[in-house]
Amino acid sequence: MTEPVFDITKVQEIETKGGVNTGEDTLLEQIDINIRRGLPQARPYMLNGQTAVLIAGGPSLKYLEKDILNTIWRPGGKVITVNGTYQWCLDRNIRPSAMVMLDARQFNSRFVKEPVLDCQYLLAAQCHPDTFEMCRGRKVTIWHAASAGDREIELLDKYYFKKHYPVTLGTTVSIRAISLMRMLGFETFEIFGLDSCWVGDEHHAYQQAENNNDKIVPVWTRPQGRDDLATRFLCSPWHVKQAEDFLFLVKERGEMFRLNVHGAGLIATMIRTGAELDIEEN
Repeated sequence: MTEPVFDITKVQEIETKGGVNTGEDTLLEQIDINIRRGLPQARPYMLNGQTAVLIAGGPSLKYLEKDILNTIWRPGGKVITVNGTYQWCLDRNIRPSAMVMLDARQFNSRFVKEPVLDCQYLLAAQCHPDTFEMCRGRKVTIWHAASAGDREIELLDKYYFKKHYPVTLGTTVSIRAISLMRMLGFETFEIFGLDSCWVGDEHHAYQQAENNNDKIVPVWTRPQGRDDLATRFLCSPWHVKQAEDFLFLVKERGEMFRLNVHGAGLIATMIRTGAELDIEEN
C-alpha cells in the first residue's frame, strides 16, 4: 500500500472555487424532511480491516478499469461509488457495496435510479427528498454534512438529542466519502478517478452536462527545484478546490488513513512528485 508522500507545506496559496450549490434555507428544509424518515444514522465504527475501493468520477476511469477489477478481487475489497460512478460500475457488471451522495439538487436523484440488492445507500440528510424516495425499500443510512452551518447543527441537536456525527471537510462528495468511510471503519483506501482535472475534452468518466460549460484554468505541478518535471493540467475551479481539500484532509487527518490514488491526474501527480500548484494567469 502506498502512503502519501507529499509535503503539504509545498502547496501555494491559490484562488479556488467550491462550495454548496443549494441555498441554506433549501438545505434546511430538505434536512428537516429527511431526518424524520426514521433512518439509521452513520456513526463511528471500529476498524474493519477491509479495503475501500473508492470510485470517483474522473475521466481516467476508462483507462483504469482493469486495475479496478484486479483491486476489487483482493480479499476484503468493497466498492464505494459516488454519484455517476454508481451507474458506471453497474454498466460494467461491477457491483457497488455502497453508494454515497452529497448533492442536494433534485435532478441528481437520477444517480440512484437502478436498485442494487444489498448495496448500502449513504445519503446526506441535505439530499433532495426525491433521492430518498427513489431509494425507498433499500438499505439507506443517513449522514450529516453540516453544509448549512450552525443552523443545521441546531436542527440536528434538537432532533437527535445532540447524538449525531457530522462528516465535515471537503466541497465534493469524493473528499467527504473518504472521511465518511473512515468513520464507518475503513482505514485503507484504493482510490480511482480522483483526477481533479480534465482529460482531453472530458471532465467526468460519464456524461454530466451541468459541467460542460465549466471555466477551464491551466494548472502546473512543479516539483521543487525541478522545472523540467513540471506537468500541465487543465482544471475547472472546483477541480483545483478538490485538490486543495484533499491536501488539507491529509494534513489534518492523514494519520487516520492509508491512501493510494491511482492514475496520472492532478492529485496523483502531486502525491507522486510532491509538487507545488502553479495556476497560469489569464
